[in-house]
Amino acid sequence: MLILACADKKILKRWQDAFEGDKNYLVVSNTSSLKNRLKNQPDVTVILHRLLPGISDSDDATVNQLHASYPDARLMVLADVPHEQQGIDFIRSGILGYANSLISPEILREAIKVIELGEIWVSKRLLEWMVNHCRDVEQHTKDLGSYLALDMLTPSEKHVIEHLVEGNNNKEIARKLNITERTVKAHLTSIYSKTGVKDRLHLALLVHNNGTL
Repeated sequence: MLILACADKKILKRWQDAFEGDKNYLVVSNTSSLKNRLKNQPDVTVILHRLLPGISDSDDATVNQLHASYPDARLMVLADVPHEQQGIDFIRSGILGYANSLISPEILREAIKVIELGEIWVSKRLLEWMVNHCRDVEQHTKDLGSYLALDMLTPSEKHVIEHLVEGNNNKEIARKLNITERTVKAHLTSIYSKTGVKDRLHLALLVHNNGTL
């Protein structure tokens, strides 16, 4: 089940367009309604507008508290004016996704597919910023096994990673490598198994910390 938590009609319409005809979803327009839904059905995916009524405009802690209260919910936060540090703080708190509220329908669908697998999804801009600016890259990767695992990757798997660290989603990677999305997913599954990482964000950080493929 997917919950669209948004009171802004224009933004909500964009989100609804993303899942028209191929995704069951319900809409809530304030935090009270969202909490009631999560109490009854905690294992859901939520696309949360950062300015949903009932969430403080100036304090991101209210979003983190919502996540802490319903940890089984897979939460993606979309902000009208996204900030890199805000995104990093949300991801660190356990929220699985962060992007601009006006994300394209196509990319939003891709993001939800990733999040429903329990993986982290962030915008291309934020991924690039995190890889280049995070000061705690070693902290993120120190428990992910030996960097020598990167040497175990096949040439095809390395090509997938090269595009992934640039922030490309599966569909973009498939197009650039002239392979199917299913093949991209198979490569990623193999890469995660070999390196010990759990998602594309940690994989990008591992590659960045290693310095080369």
